[in-house]
Amino acid sequence: MLLAVCITVSEICYAISNHSFYELALTILSYSKWPNTTRPTICVIDNPEATNQFQASVKELSYDYQVQAVSAKEFSKTQCHVAYFSTTSPQQQQNLIQSYPSRFLLSLSTNNSTCEIGSIFCLYNKKTFSTFKVNLDALSYSKVHIDPRVLILAKNTE
Repeated sequence: MLLAVCITVSEICYAISNHSFYELALTILSYSKWPNTTRPTICVIDNPEATNQFQASVKELSYDYQVQAVSAKEFSKTQCHVAYFSTTSPQQQQNLIQSYPSRFLLSLSTNNSTCEIGSIFCLYNKKTFSTFKVNLDALSYSKVHIDPRVLILAKNTE
């Protein structure tokens, strides 16, 4: 469950959840729409363990997503709808996203502390909950439709 706190027009926003990164990511994805697909592919970049965790969460929560492990080197040759970064720097994320052949790409990261460049959604663990920030600049670059209700879950961090 995500906690709705407010809507904002700032560049960086956040919200909180009592779920894991994977459940939080899947919840965020449920607010997203891609053209020409009803079964988005989540590409987990350079992290086989995270791929396994996503696959288990997708199955447990009955989401209709495909999950695949992808190396950063092969990323631009894949058919991804979602990129999940956990081992790449924000600058590497930015470079991979900008070089991806389609702008219909939603990106999430678990290692982007400022969320000013790179991924659209930056996920963080606190002691008893997970939280996320939204990089609205990155969101505006992507052509993925995010239901505005997900932004209701955001709060200005400044």
